[in-house]
Amino acid sequence: MFRQTDRSVLGLETAGFVVAERGTRKVSGLVDSDESGAVFGQLGRRGLAGRMHEQLDELLAARDQMEQVLGLIVEIGSDLDLDATLQRIVHAAMGLTGARYGALGVRAADGTLASFHHLGMDADTVHGIGHLPVGKGVLGLLLDRTSTVRLDDLTQHPAAVGFPEHHPPMRGFLGVPIIIRKTVYGSLYLADDQPGHGFSASDEIAARALAAAAGVAIDNARLFDRVTRAVQWVTASREISTAVLSGEAPQAESLQVIAERARDLTDAEQAIVLVPTDPDLPATDIDTLVVLTAVGVHAGEVIGQQVPVQGSTSGEVFRTGKPVITESFRYPIAAFTDVGQRSAVLMPLRAGDTVLGVIAVARDPHQPRFGPSYLDLVSDFAGHAAIALRLAAAHARERELSVAVDRERIAHDLHDHVIQKLFAAGMDLQGSIARARSPELVERLTRTVDDLQATIDAIRTSNFGLQHPRGQVADFRQRIQRLIAELTENRPIATTLQMRGSITGVGVELADHADAVITEAISNTVRHSGASRLTIEITTGDELAIDLIDNGCGIPTDNQRRSGLSNMERRAERLGGTCQITTPSEGGTHVRWTAPIIES
Repeated sequence: MFRQTDRSVLGLETAGFVVAERGTRKVSGLVDSDESGAVFGQLGRRGLAGRMHEQLDELLAARDQMEQVLGLIVEIGSDLDLDATLQRIVHAAMGLTGARYGALGVRAADGTLASFHHLGMDADTVHGIGHLPVGKGVLGLLLDRTSTVRLDDLTQHPAAVGFPEHHPPMRGFLGVPIIIRKTVYGSLYLADDQPGHGFSASDEIAARALAAAAGVAIDNARLFDRVTRAVQWVTASREISTAVLSGEAPQAESLQVIAERARDLTDAEQAIVLVPTDPDLPATDIDTLVVLTAVGVHAGEVIGQQVPVQGSTSGEVFRTGKPVITESFRYPIAAFTDVGQRSAVLMPLRAGDTVLGVIAVARDPHQPRFGPSYLDLVSDFAGHAAIALRLAAAHARERELSVAVDRERIAHDLHDHVIQKLFAAGMDLQGSIARARSPELVERLTRTVDDLQATIDAIRTSNFGLQHPRGQVADFRQRIQRLIAELTENRPIATTLQMRGSITGVGVELADHADAVITEAISNTVRHSGASRLTIEITTGDELAIDLIDNGCGIPTDNQRRSGLSNMERRAERLGGTCQITTPSEGGTHVRWTAPIIES
């Protein structure tokens, strides 16, 4: 027989286990019926039976939860898309614990939240709250620890910092860290707003089991995401190289294609490309960058803005050739940096040791921040794009050189063969005119000689155009000297050229008009005036002034040269200038043609 006190040892009271039979039979040889009744009475008074039922219910609920966990583990690993996996984990945790709100925060390198995936709040509520959490208060407790946080009322925790405006109330809280390869990847947060609704120990166990499985699923999804993104960037680099090298598009259009692909691949809101205002200068002498290309929102407002190299984030990337991830720019760019503080990546467009420009991509303020993994991807892409641009520019220069060589060859052939033959034919006809006796024949031969001379002048003008294509004004002075030499070659006329002032302000269009005016005036002089001397004075200041003075017979009264003179007048009017043709007191003709110089 055991003593009464040995019942506790057998667990009859503390564990709630009693072996009894009806009637007056002994209970396992220990107690009689009266004693058993006393025991059950004690159980009823102490509530042990109710506690037994509660514990059994909790055990059954825990078993059901673990069965549910096993099913959810299979479900969350069914897709390798990272964002979809994170959302499924949050949804599974809410269903597992009955929480009304759930979120998964991804830890950034600086210990804050890099991204925050949440469920339970509608779009209007999210919009009213504004900026997503960054990892302060209770949410930040889990970012540097591996233990679980379970609270009945999170507002009473010492680390609580309160909720922002329009945020729904929350009380019960359960936070579980997600650990991948012994490193805290982020945290799983569960909350509820019902008073008295707390998370149980079995909820905590189930959530921890789910978080452990989530770590494996996230790790697999991250690996798949890195591989997929690397393939996308490589494919985009190949597409960019093909498009830039095979097309005839100018640099601005090529940079636009690069900016669009970079924005798409980084899921960014905006992308801009900055290049030096004067790319021909040495890198050390470049002090200003200009936004040549912009895609995304406010693109039209961003293009053309200038950024100093000194003291700007873009200038630092250009000068050092090193990429930067930032959330603020030291120098403001209207419609780009003032859209709001958001994550941005700046990469140099670098080909070898030369930096051609800077490409910057910026996300929406509500999007996740760029992680360090983007640096390698965007860097490789920018490097390939820069090399493609350099190769395209080299190919373009080769094509231009080839065209220039062909133009030069054609010009020499025209000069050495065609012009000389026409000139010889004209000389023969002039000899025939001297021997002719019929006025009608003289007039007819004279018209033919004039036509030949006009043809020679036209070929010479075309020759100059072949050697100096439209759009290129390398040296206006050399251009005019060459033109005068071509037009007066083998003609019995002494020509003097005087040029005053700086010619750097003479643009392409004005130079072309001046070329045509001088050609027309000299042709009229050598064909009709009989002059032996021609003076050409070109003066530049606020305007381009061209004076052509000869000692010939002056403007004929029959007005046969009116068409050429009218053409010079029309060119002057088109440019806002003047054209005056007068006869000096000593004879001859004075043509004065002016046009304003507009600074570009």
